[in-house]
Amino acid sequence: MEIRFLSILIGAVLLSSCAEHRLVVERPNPDGEHAIVNSKAYLLPRGQPRNVAQCQTNLIDEVRVKTNFGQSLITVLTLGFYQPATIEYYCAKVPSDEGSTDE
Repeated sequence: MEIRFLSILIGAVLLSSCAEHRLVVERPNPDGEHAIVNSKAYLLPRGQPRNVAQCQTNLIDEVRVKTNFGQSLITVLTLGFYQPATIEYYCAKVPSDEGSTDE
């Protein structure tokens, strides 16, 4: 029984997110496209690779940057030279011309 509890606890820690950063616009316009990008940052003088959002409307509604236990462990083991993360972004719908959004 104790081994089962310990394995469930270890599994929960390994599968859980360690950190999540969230950026949301002041007046959200949801229901747009959703995309997930795996980002890899390197501590090298040549700079960081770019991740470009592929929104047809060129409007972003929300951005989430997540790191899980495995990604954090890799960052620690490489002394910060390699920093993987998962970036989720939500595209916004094109606002309609009719009506007013002023409150």
